[in-house]
Amino acid sequence: MKSYKGVVFFDLDGTLFDDDKNVSDRNLLSLDLLRENDYLPVIDTGRNQFEIQDLIDKGKFDSFITANGSYVVYEGKAIDVQEIPQKINANIVQFASHFNEEVAFYNNVGCAVTGGNQMVTDNYKALGLKEVIDPDFYKNNVINFTFVYTPVGENDHQAKYEEIFGSDLTFYRNNPRGLDVVLNGVSKAAGIRSLIKHAGLEGLPTYAFGDGNNDIPMFKEVDNPVAMRNGLTVAKSNAKYITKEDNNHSGVYFELRELKLI
Repeated sequence: MKSYKGVVFFDLDGTLFDDDKNVSDRNLLSLDLLRENDYLPVIDTGRNQFEIQDLIDKGKFDSFITANGSYVVYEGKAIDVQEIPQKINANIVQFASHFNEEVAFYNNVGCAVTGGNQMVTDNYKALGLKEVIDPDFYKNNVINFTFVYTPVGENDHQAKYEEIFGSDLTFYRNNPRGLDVVLNGVSKAAGIRSLIKHAGLEGLPTYAFGDGNNDIPMFKEVDNPVAMRNGLTVAKSNAKYITKEDNNHSGVYFELRELKLI
């Protein structure tokens, strides 16, 4: 097992990714330089593995936390997989139908949505994913992560979902079109704890780069939280450092240099 000096966790959207969902050459270089300096780079994202496989390959990641902490991989092996029970998924679908809202279900290899509408199409397009409609997907597959299409504004039913399902599930608003849904206790921070414990990396300095609401638990878990210049005010207020450049100008690379990790 390799000996590390520390661990660096990266959010993707708004952080390692630019606004076009690309990773700059400088940011890719920074990953190699971290490894050369014996730091372990780890993705920690709300996205699912199949959505980011190209980056995993290009960035040479063998360790990552996906689906907001629902699926944790260390050195190429899944070490923590949190499954939402089928009964709960069925109840969400039934409840969502009262509002004519669709529900998307995800695991590490794929996803499908219960039905289609313009908001669903727009969301898949924004994420660069193929729209797959399969109302029975959750019945035939392990599900780690769910997305409920309840938009911000007067048709936002987050409070209603939390009232019914809050004893089992946590709902994150990271998208104007809907809510990320995971089991209670699952978060980017929980994923970090799982990876650190399994890998025997306790006591090493930890860093995390992020920009949004779902990065705050991650920030509170590490020694050195770093908010992106383009990040939300609430993310910056929970950070120890703020990058001088934004996600469109290789902010991660320059801050890693500033911190003398590369």
